[in-house]
This record gives sequence, structure tokens and C-alpha cells, in this order.
Amino acid sequence: MPQKNGMATQEPSVEQALAVLSVGDAERAATLLRALLREDASDAEAWHAMACVARAGGDAQSAIALAGRAIGLRPEGHFHITLAHALLEQGHAEPARAAANVAVMTTPRDPRAHEAMAAILEAENRVQEAEVALRTALRLRPLDCEKHLSLAAFLARHGRVAEAVQTSEKALRLAPENVFAHNQHAVLLERAGRMREAEPFFAVVATAFPQDAVALANYGAALFAKGDFEEARSLLQDSVRRAPDAPETRTNLGLVQMALGALDEAEQELGAALALRKHDARLAVNYGTVLSDLGRRQEAKALFRQVENWEASEQDRARARFNLGTVLLAEGRFHEGWQAFEARQSLLPARHTEELPQWDGADAGGAPVLLYAEQGLGDTLQFLRYVEPALERAPILLSVPEGLRSLVAQMESVQAGRVTLLAKGQTARSAGAVACCSLLSLPARLGLDAPYRWTQVFQEAEAGGLSEGQARVPLRGPGDGVALQSAAKPLRVGLCWAGNPSYRFDRRRSMAPACLAPLAEVPGVVFQSLQRDHAGEGLPFSVTPLPDGDMLSTARLVAGLDVVITVDTVIAHLAGVLGKPVWLLNRFGGDWRWAEGSTRALPDGRAENLWYPSLRLFSQAAPGEGNAPWEKPVKAVAEALHKLVKM
Repeated sequence: MPQKNGMATQEPSVEQALAVLSVGDAERAATLLRALLREDASDAEAWHAMACVARAGGDAQSAIALAGRAIGLRPEGHFHITLAHALLEQGHAEPARAAANVAVMTTPRDPRAHEAMAAILEAENRVQEAEVALRTALRLRPLDCEKHLSLAAFLARHGRVAEAVQTSEKALRLAPENVFAHNQHAVLLERAGRMREAEPFFAVVATAFPQDAVALANYGAALFAKGDFEEARSLLQDSVRRAPDAPETRTNLGLVQMALGALDEAEQELGAALALRKHDARLAVNYGTVLSDLGRRQEAKALFRQVENWEASEQDRARARFNLGTVLLAEGRFHEGWQAFEARQSLLPARHTEELPQWDGADAGGAPVLLYAEQGLGDTLQFLRYVEPALERAPILLSVPEGLRSLVAQMESVQAGRVTLLAKGQTARSAGAVACCSLLSLPARLGLDAPYRWTQVFQEAEAGGLSEGQARVPLRGPGDGVALQSAAKPLRVGLCWAGNPSYRFDRRRSMAPACLAPLAEVPGVVFQSLQRDHAGEGLPFSVTPLPDGDMLSTARLVAGLDVVITVDTVIAHLAGVLGKPVWLLNRFGGDWRWAEGSTRALPDGRAENLWYPSLRLFSQAAPGEGNAPWEKPVKAVAEALHKLVKM
């Protein structure tokens, strides 16, 4: 054994060189192999290992020559595998397939030969044959995690993401300690639209690589999807510090800041992301959105119009046009706004409408048209008003969510038989429908330039009307519409302080119950909760819980109240269509329907909402996180209640 300074040294070997190469030290591996070849130039394994070093360094041309020399000395199957890969990397698909075929023929039980053949067949777009080759490799090593991961990646590349996730799950069961298996499974879940489920797998990767900016960014994005905004922000900020030029990370950080209400910080991050990738339509739309929320509408509109003309995906252009529509609607430019608002149809999941053609708003010649609810309950209530002008052009069949059915059945047009409310399970085709249209599309299809105003919404039924006394509930009342109570009766006030927490920006539109503390100081008031699934925990005063029931039962309850105080939820729309005084606690940068474009000044100096004349806005004066932005509007509501009690 050779000696050096009195110590034994290990003879260099091909195995040692390949081990050094496997940890990324190609230069050291090449040095060891050159020493071997100086000793024995006929060492075929050493020449093959040199080919592997060349491939690792991106020199496929040299790898071809080196692998060829090894094969000339001894035609081993795995030499042909390396040659096949190198030929493919040089774009020589047919010679590569010939080399892989030799490998498969000489070493049919070597899964690497079948994997090489799969890669070549896939490059030639022979997808089915490539899949067969990959599955053959998997059958040869059914307990090998890597083989399952390779098949999963292949399936995902060809749009079979659900199958890819299932295959990836098998890989994880075989090697639960494999960090790379966790990462691939998380990425596949993300591609499948299941980002929340990806969070624990990205967490494993981030724990294993706590200094890696990409691992931190992926974990932060998954936490964002789950709604863990503060932790997501911390991770994304850490990732940005490590890799400030990553536009995706800065975008996610900006969106998290938006969700938390930190709009100025969001504008900085989203602007930085767009500066890094100047013509990325998706990043431009995100930046335009935060500009709009900050009130910088002219800049937002200009950006959205630019994106419409970019060479971007149809979906990205649709997002730009839809967001442009909301800005135009916020400004009161309804005709153009409704047309742009229609772009949302390209962004929504496909809806089953019995394959009926879309109605263009023209006279249907006496044939029925199906009008259907598209999004949330609040949107449905707001746009039900357009059923009335639609009736001038066609008989109407109406389909609404089950929770609204009994309430919508009280509409005057339904009660009078002018509109047919589809029964549960009834098809529109069986009722004679020849076309369909979303309720939200009616303004555009009917060519209307301003919000349509109802004079009367719901009518009492023969039994079980909206109020105990069977009286009609008008759209609006005098002044603020508050019926003053006698000294013996307290003011009856409905409260709703939070919306659906699954909404990405719910943190901005909802509030903690403790924010309503100033209302506790108002005497002569009793509070009724209008908050579903919440009896009032955390409120600093007593509140009557909302009974179980559908929207009709809630409407009957609202009909008996004097005023409704709510954040931007379906309750605002419900009180508005009933004509009840509704005081809306509105977030900064709120929805377009509460903006100045939907407001008109009255002769007495008050402002009136064009959608709900009984609505009064109490808006945040500035953006911000947590409870602070709600302090001034809630205080203003408390002062307004004081005045009502004293009247």
C-alpha cells in the first residue's frame, strides 16, 4: 500500500471518483479519473466515469466521445445508457433511441435503461410509449421512491395532475424521510389547486433547508393560502432578504400585506415584483389592484388597459379587463364598466347551465330565458333587481341558491306569476328555456347605463310574510328610515361584524367583536346578532343570538329592527333590499358598489347610495392592520346611535 508521510493512502478508484461526483465535486472526480487512466488507458469504467463527469458539467459533446470510447473497450449496457442521455442532450433523438435500445436489450432488468428510453420517447412526443417504459422501470423497482417520483413528474407534465398526486403519495409512503419527495408532493398539490394541503410538506422542506430562499418562499405561499398571514409574511420577508430579485416571492409578500391591510407596504412589494419582470401581465394586474385600493385609480386604469394589449394569456388579459371594469364601476362609468365586468366569465369555474346558449338580451320571442345566480348571496340579492327589466324582453325562469329560495319566493314578480322560480331539481330545459344569463351579466346584456332602482322589492304572501303584521317592506323610508321608538321601547339594532373567513381579504372587511366596544356606551339600545354561527363571544355587551334558519327567517328578523349595523356582507344587501336603514362599516379601498360612482348628493347635503337609498356609509379613513382602522368609523356609528336614542 502506498505511503505518504508515514501514513497509508487509499488507491484512487472509479467508485471513489463517482462518489465524489455525487456530492457535486466534478473537478476532484476528474482528477481522480485522469490518474487512473494514466495508469491504465484501457480502463473502460474510468472512461465511462469521465463521460459522467462531462455530462454533469454540461459538456454533452465530450460525454458522447468519452462514452463511445468506453463502449469501444467494453460494450456494457450502462455505458449505452450514458451515451443515450448525452445524445439526447445534443438533440440527436434517433441515435439516442438506438443507444437506449441496446441498453434495454442487453440489460432488460436495469430500470435505468427503461428510464433513458422513456426520456427519449417523451422527447419525440411518443407519450404513451414513454409511459410504458417508465412503468416498466417502476415494476423492476416497486419499492424505489425515486421511480414513483419520476412517474409522478411525467404524469404532471402531461396534465394528469390528480394521478401524479396519487403516485407521489406512494413515493412518500415508501420514503417518508425523503425531503425531495415532500417537495415534489407539495408542488404537485399546488398544481392541483390544493395549496392549503401542500403546507405541511413545504414545512418539511423549509425545516430541512432553513437558509434556502425558495424553500422559505414556498412555505410562506402555502401558509398564505391557509390564511396564516402573519407567519406567511415573516417567512416571505426572510426569503426576500436572501433573494431580493425573486418576483414571485415579492408578489406573494405583497398579496399577504394586502390581505393584512398594509396597503403601502403591499404597493412597494408588488411594484418591486413588476419592476423585476416588466411585462408580466399577472404581476401588472396585481400591482394595478393595489393601486386601485389605494385610490390611485388613474394609474390602475392605465395599467389595466396596457395589459389588455400585451401578448399575454387569455386569462391574464381577462383579469386585467375585469379589474378595469371594477374601477370604471367605482367611478360611475357604468356602460363601459358593465362591458369590462363581463370578463369575469373567463375567470370563473365552468357552470352547469344545461348547455343552454347565452342570452344576448334581445327579445326572445316569447320563449323563457333562465337567469341564474353566479357568485355570493350578496351579489345575488343586489342583481335581482334586473329581473324586472329583463321581463320586458322574455319570460323569466329564475334559479337561486337554496338558502335564498324561500326569500326570493316573496318577490312581487314571483308572487304574481310573472317570474317562475325553478323548484329544487327542476331543469330549465324542462320548463322550456331557450337561453340563459347570469344575473350579474344583465346590466351589460340589457344595455343599461345606471343602477336600476326598484320601487318595491318583496310582497307579503298569503301566509308567512316578511313581518309579523303581514305589511309590505318598502325599499326606503324617510330620512335615514329609522322608525323612532316610544320612550318605553329601546332602539332595536342588528349587528354583523364579520364575513366569510375563507375570503382572501376578509381581514380587511371584517372586525374583531371587541372593536364594537363604543356601542356599549349607548343607552336605550338592544342588540340583535345577525352573525351566522356566532352568538356574540367577545362582544363587550349582550346580544341576542341569531336563530337558525334560512335567509327568509333572517329577513323577517331584520324587518322588525330599527337599524342594521354591518360590515360588507350579505346582511348589508339584505337590509338594503328590505329598505331598512343599514349603516355599513366599510373598509378602506372598499367594494366598487359603495364608491363615489354609486353615490349621489341630495339637496340637503346627504349622500345617497344608488343601489340602496337606505344605506349610510361609515368608512375607514386610512388603511392599516388590525383593529386600529375601525376606531373612527365605529366611534362615528356610536355617535349616530346616541343621536337616534335622543330623538
